[in-house]
Amino acid sequence: MEKIVSKLDRIFSVQDIMTPAEMLVRASSRKDAGLLFSKYDVVPYPKIGRIQGFFQRDLNELCDLTPDLLVSDTTSLLSMPILLDQAPFRFIISADQIAGYVHYSDLNKPAMKVPLFVLIQAMERKLWDRIEHKITEDVVRKAFPDNAHKFIKKQAQAIKGNVDIGWTSVFTLPDILRLVNCFKVTNLSTEQIESLRLIRNDVAHSDRNLISKHRDVSKLVEVLRLCQSILKKVD
Repeated sequence: MEKIVSKLDRIFSVQDIMTPAEMLVRASSRKDAGLLFSKYDVVPYPKIGRIQGFFQRDLNELCDLTPDLLVSDTTSLLSMPILLDQAPFRFIISADQIAGYVHYSDLNKPAMKVPLFVLIQAMERKLWDRIEHKITEDVVRKAFPDNAHKFIKKQAQAIKGNVDIGWTSVFTLPDILRLVNCFKVTNLSTEQIESLRLIRNDVAHSDRNLISKHRDVSKLVEVLRLCQSILKKVD
């Protein structure tokens, strides 16, 4: 797991989803910032020059760039859901100046889905490798008492069509997660399996957003931590 995460951390950083400082819409007064709040939650200050602070919707005073709102431009992309769950936005710092800005809505950018997809696929692959050789029709009947016949029929059709590669491709991710539970490799709840399924589907489809509102970030964090926990367990 450490190797996979380490590689992803080196390849993908917050720079892949941030808005560069030169592209930010800024204001030098609370009055001017107020005209922009219909579109932006945060407006950097001042309008030109180095960013020294920001105006925030529903706050009347100029806000300081406190350390808890700053993250390095080398911060891993997989770390951003956790950071944006703690605060809805962050300013990105490079050397000694603000290099950009990231809002939780930026988690919907395509770049965010790439490391998530790799992480989920790695988890699925490692789990499958642990159980593939143990699967029999009796195991399938035990794991899926209500619809085992569907899986057995699908595998039988693959054999008949001369495209049999064992049980590979017979099961979806939720099915695999139920099977590994059956073998006691994991002990995932129905809710956890469903959360993994939903995020996996959102990641796999380019027309779906990961985040609709800020509280969705915590759901993404939960799945991210779950994937990392499973990978660490089966490594």
